[in-house]
This record gives sequence, structure tokens and C-alpha cells, in this order.
Amino acid sequence: MAQEYFAYEQKENGICILRCYGSSGSVVIPEELDGLAVTEVSAYAFAEEMEKEPENTGGFPCICGNRLEELYLPRTVCRWGRYIFYNCQGLRKLSFYSNLAYIGAGAFTGCENLAFLEMYQLEGRSCLREILQDLKQKVRVDCYRVLDKKGVHSSRISDQGSAELFGRLVYPEFFEEAVENTPARIISTQTHGMGIQYRNAFRDTQIVFEEYDRLFTMGKYNIDLTNIIDMAISRLRYPCSLGEKARAEYDEWLSEHMREAADFAMEQQEWEDLRWLAEEFVTDIGQIETILDVAKEREKAEAISLIMDVKHRRFPAGKKKFCL
Repeated sequence: MAQEYFAYEQKENGICILRCYGSSGSVVIPEELDGLAVTEVSAYAFAEEMEKEPENTGGFPCICGNRLEELYLPRTVCRWGRYIFYNCQGLRKLSFYSNLAYIGAGAFTGCENLAFLEMYQLEGRSCLREILQDLKQKVRVDCYRVLDKKGVHSSRISDQGSAELFGRLVYPEFFEEAVENTPARIISTQTHGMGIQYRNAFRDTQIVFEEYDRLFTMGKYNIDLTNIIDMAISRLRYPCSLGEKARAEYDEWLSEHMREAADFAMEQQEWEDLRWLAEEFVTDIGQIETILDVAKEREKAEAISLIMDVKHRRFPAGKKKFCL
């Protein structure tokens, strides 16, 4: 079992995490330390180097730089210091609450491999767009609704009971290019890729699902195929605020690209997506056979077993009749 401990200091509003130490690359920051709420994570907390390194008295290595792989933050944390994840190229997953109020400059500098965000949605202002604007690579976001003990959406910490996944969104990549106007001695920045348009599908810090879905009409011709597959499956599996027109467009496109979708799910080992395709999305035995063919071509025993099981349950063979 992984162990971890923290170097921290007390501030006016609570505890500020300075460094994390442990035996794995996965860090879970607690809501409280010494009976006080953990409200802040300091500048350069997970960077390889920081200006003033705290004393390490626990004997575990510092979880920083490439050693950091996953980070889970409590909802008490409302501030991130500048360059908190500087050059954390091993960071793949970040879990946080939407009520984050302050993100320091350069927080995600050098985090090109951060691919999964897990956001717990509370009432009020959301920090999601601010985070996405700093991440130019493809990012998948799982959005959870926090529920109290009675299953009601809640924003009060003391009422936390559980959470439900209500939306999964895929934000494709974009990149920026510096263009020099030599005669005018002006350097301007040009943005390329539809990723920036998807990152602008917000209003008052909240996701506008209708605007996000509207981009698919153009995106399916301009975004990498694997990203579009991921996007279509995600919206149809978790159809939060999905209009009928958008649903039909995702549905039609995914049906036309069933082989590619099955291949993508197997390549990424997204077994639940593959199960959903077979159990809930396909409408005829021909589509099941298409998925099964891909599994056989890839020699994926787990996928073959899964698809065969679904095929027998959804499309049972008729009983043979014998005439004497």
C-alpha cells in the first residue's frame, strides 16, 4: 500500500501544501491536516526544483517532476500557486473541484501529457475553462455532480455523500504559432485547430453543451479521427443536455465508422466503451459482426469473449427445426 506525507505551513485561512513525499506517483491530498482545512498548494509544489526546499524528514522521495502521475485534490483547496506543475511530464490525470478560485501563472507549463481531468461540479463559478485554456493537447474531462447523503446536488462540504458522472467531454488539441510582421516589427500569435473553439463553448464559466455539440458538424471533417470517435462515444454514453438533432448527428456518424470505433476502443483498452457499443449502440447483428471481426483481426481474446457474449444475448440464434 502506498504511503505519503506532506510538508506544509499554516496560513491565515488554513494549510498550504509545500511538498508531497511518497512511494508512488499517485497523490491524494487530504481535506485536513492538524485539524485545519487544506486550502492552498504552493508555487512549484510539484516542480522538480523550488526556490526554498522544505526539510524532508520522512524518508520518502519527493513526488515531483516526472514522478508525479496522478493528483487528487479535495474541495477545500481553492488556490494553486504559480508553476505548481512546472515540467511535470509524467502527469496524466488531475482530479479537482470546480470551486477553485485562483490558479497561478504558468501552472501547466511543460505538462504535455496531461490527458485526463476529473472535475467535481459544485454550484457557482467553475474553473474548468481556465484550466483547459492552458492545456493545448487533447484532454478528456469527466464531470461529476456532487450529491449529499440524500442524493441531492450539494455544494456544502459537510453534506458530501457521493458523486455521479453526468458528462464526459473530449477537447481536441490546438496550437499557437508566433508570426512576425518584419516591416512593422510586430509579432502576433495565430491559433490553429478547433480545440480552441471547443474551449470557448462556455458562458459565465459554465459549459454550454449546445455550443459544444454544434461544433461537431465542422469538427468531424477537421479533427483527428480517433479524437472524433472518442468525442462521439463520450457524448452518446453520457448525453447531458444532448439535443435530438445533435444526438442524431453523433449517432449517424458513429454508425458509419463502426469499424474504426471498435478498433479505437480495443487499441486504447477502453473495454467499457466497447461494451457500450455492443450492448447499447448497435442495432443489428451486422454491426455486432463488424465489431467481432475487428476483435478477431486484432487477436484480442478479451474483446472476442465480450462481443460473443453480447451477441448471444442480444441476437440469439433461432432454434433449428427438423422435419421427418
